[in-house]
Amino acid sequence: MPERPPGTPSYDLLIRGGHVLDPGSGLDGRMDVAVTGGRIVEIGPGLDPARARRVVEIRGADRYVVPGLVDIHTHVAHGATTPGVGMACCDPDDVGVRSGVTTVVDCGSVGVANIGVFPAHILPAAATRVVVFANIGSFAHTMPGWADLGSLDDIDDRAIAACVEHNPGLVAGIKLRLVGDIVTERGEEIVDRSKKVAREHHVPLMVHIGDLRAADRPRPERMGEVTRHLIDALEPGDVLTHLCTPNAGGVMDDVDATFPMLAEARARGVVLDPAPGMGNFGYAVAREQAERGLHPDTISSDVTLVGQGFHSLVECMAKFMAVGYSFREVVAMTTGRAAAAIGLQDEIGAIAVGREADLTVLDLVGGDFTFLDTTKARFSGDHGIAPVLTLRAGEPVAPGWGTHPWGFLPADAASVAGGAR
Repeated sequence: MPERPPGTPSYDLLIRGGHVLDPGSGLDGRMDVAVTGGRIVEIGPGLDPARARRVVEIRGADRYVVPGLVDIHTHVAHGATTPGVGMACCDPDDVGVRSGVTTVVDCGSVGVANIGVFPAHILPAAATRVVVFANIGSFAHTMPGWADLGSLDDIDDRAIAACVEHNPGLVAGIKLRLVGDIVTERGEEIVDRSKKVAREHHVPLMVHIGDLRAADRPRPERMGEVTRHLIDALEPGDVLTHLCTPNAGGVMDDVDATFPMLAEARARGVVLDPAPGMGNFGYAVAREQAERGLHPDTISSDVTLVGQGFHSLVECMAKFMAVGYSFREVVAMTTGRAAAAIGLQDEIGAIAVGREADLTVLDLVGGDFTFLDTTKARFSGDHGIAPVLTLRAGEPVAPGWGTHPWGFLPADAASVAGGAR
């Protein structure tokens, strides 16, 4: 770093006095973080505020400075899908930097036929870092519960190859949803074709399991068979998403067969991600998995549309605290572990000198909160989490209002009981 003239501040920004918590780096205590040129230049207690152009004082025993949160399952192809016709998508900054999240992964909201909206419109306008996984189907994600694929012909190998060639660095992964009649008919072939495409382009495959409309399918019992074929086919770096789904095709269909397969998959580097969303989280499922020792590697949101049952990543973290995970564990699953899940562990997900200054300031709020799962079952938790400030590459961003009429925190149990919310 070039020497500064005498009397010139050496930090652009100093985050002062916060409880810094980075489980992956072993940081856990009161200290300061100094930022210059968008990167972290010093970490430690008692850094001199006179050296900084700007100082952010962090006050409060339950206010934490953590690595910028990473949400590996979102839908942010805002403007590429038609509300009321296809699946609506969020503005990346609404569910990103304005929600305490510095990196989001769009998981198959669009296919190769319309993925051009990202480099042309979405990425240039977003402060949030956006990683793009293309849907294996050409036009991709439809309404929840409906299939993205009508036949194997919808997987267009040549079109995918052309998309990757003409958009270097854009397609970071492939997304497959195991949903629809075709899964009961030809599910194993779909998995194998999708794996072949991902392997050819040297990117991971993320696969959605659990079908909301399974009761309407022919032979719904086939969903579990296809999921077990999938688990066996997944390779290091691939992601199984919706780990805690209560829907047919989830990992709880035959635990005696599935759990040993999941253990083997994890041992070879497959990522297990819950992505609650609106339709794929069962509280009882998550509790049973935790009791059996099956813990997710990450926590993501599957946020598709703010409101209407879709909640922020911080609320998904609070849901898993209600399941029984600690604050430290849910931070680990949304920072360093999430970064590793998408192969970016050397760039994001940690507070370290030389790293880009992606930081999130969070309040851990005690209370009596009520959550709702996919089955409409209510469950309670002792904590909510709310973003206070986000730093993306050293630039502060204030939080938005939140996903509820009252903000980011989950519903207060007394208000729910009284019918006020």
